Amino acid sequence: MYSVFIVDDDVFVRKGIISLIDWEKCGFTVCGQADDGEDALLQIDHLQPDLVITDIRMPVLDGLGLIQGISKTMEKQPYFIIISGYNDFKYAQKALRFGVQDFILKPVDQEELETTLLKVANVIEKDAKIIKNREKMLAITYMKKLLNNEINQEFMKELHIPLFKKDSYTVTKIELNGMGIDYSSLLEVVQQTFVEYDLADNTLFFEEKTGCLVAVFTDMKLKSQSYNQRDFYRKIQLYINAKMKGNLRIYKGKTVSELHKLKESYLTAKTTVQHKYLNENDVLFYEELEKEKIHYIELDRTFYQQLMETIEENNQEKIATVINRILGNCKEHRFAKDAVSTVVNRANHKIIKAIKEAGGDISRIHTWKWMMEWDHYPVNLKDIKQLWLSFLKECAEQLHQLNKNNTQGTIHQIKKFIDANYQQPLTLKSIANKFYMNPVYMGQLFKKTYGIYFKEYLLIARVEEAKILLRQTDDRIYEVAEKVGFVNADYFVTQFEKTVNMTPTQYRKKIANK
Repeated sequence: MYSVFIVDDDVFVRKGIISLIDWEKCGFTVCGQADDGEDALLQIDHLQPDLVITDIRMPVLDGLGLIQGISKTMEKQPYFIIISGYNDFKYAQKALRFGVQDFILKPVDQEELETTLLKVANVIEKDAKIIKNREKMLAITYMKKLLNNEINQEFMKELHIPLFKKDSYTVTKIELNGMGIDYSSLLEVVQQTFVEYDLADNTLFFEEKTGCLVAVFTDMKLKSQSYNQRDFYRKIQLYINAKMKGNLRIYKGKTVSELHKLKESYLTAKTTVQHKYLNENDVLFYEELEKEKIHYIELDRTFYQQLMETIEENNQEKIATVINRILGNCKEHRFAKDAVSTVVNRANHKIIKAIKEAGGDISRIHTWKWMMEWDHYPVNLKDIKQLWLSFLKECAEQLHQLNKNNTQGTIHQIKKFIDANYQQPLTLKSIANKFYMNPVYMGQLFKKTYGIYFKEYLLIARVEEAKILLRQTDDRIYEVAEKVGFVNADYFVTQFEKTVNMTPTQYRKKIANK
């Protein structure tokens, strides 16, 4: 219901208008009256009515003077309807320049005035919505700037935006989890939900990233006292979830009492999100989680190695087992959400690198694009596991085909590498890693191709080079051992004797005596 103030120097006209009109039907209630512009100006400044109905010609201060006075002294100006006994075109022109809604001639016709009042009520409502939306857009813009430390609290207070003069602020993050979902209507659905719960006037929303909204509640009061805040958030979550047909999750930050502490509330909401893979509840409160530790730590290297070996073996069943172990370890050691993202992305980077270096085309993997963008969306742990498993199985299959096609050439490259680098501390595992092969598979393939085990071949290569050095140089035995790749001279002597049936010293003497 809007308020109206009536000004006319004729008391009978005022009383007649008041009694003639069905004010409630028109959406108004009479809040006051005056018989001249000067008295009206004082009362209007005090009462702040939405509409003023005024006569033009009055003693002391006429209608136009009253309108001009109000426009100079009042920040929030009312709407005006002028009534006059004179059909004065010049007055009407001036009145319209001051934004007067209508000019009605006396005697006042009930139907005409009521029709005008209904129109004005509609204009007031529309303008109020426009102003409110404009204020909200400004509030959102400056709220973001405050959270980014681009402006301070004092600057925001000077903006005279009502939402910046509240007693409490609570930042809450709202996520619609899933991939391939139409997120376009999320903001609209959430806003409409809060309208229905009578909280729209005290709430600001903005989209932080795809599928993720930030809500700032100011002076939040529950519509009903029959349930607490957790019940309220849960009802909101279920309601929006049903409309969006996804997995909606809500993360409530700490409530703060002053605007300059808003960043603190925002950061606690972000911290609450970091618990999402450790807690299956769809509504999480910072106050309930702040004492629970979460960690931003590295995953043990052995998990990456185990996953890589499983991929290279193309063991489709074991891939799922290794994924469960990795994610289980993350949960056991309370990895934060971002730490889990790092684990998944780091593992993927190693696998993609192996495929590219084997000459593969990563774009042929159907889930590749989704896997590269998965952490740009809110995703729950179940969806991550499913997507990751599909991706890794495809990677394993492609890598298997690449290795199968490149096997013959690769094993010859490995033999050449051994021949050129036998003096280095080589192991089956180190060479397999270099050529992106499974160590067990490489050992079997080497034996199949050359009829000798890798370890035996390496030993023979080193012993043959040692024989050359023993024949052609005066190097001491330990120096020869080092040059051909043996760390321990005694071990070199033992292996040399097993292979040549004599010690290095005996071999040198035998050659010298010839």
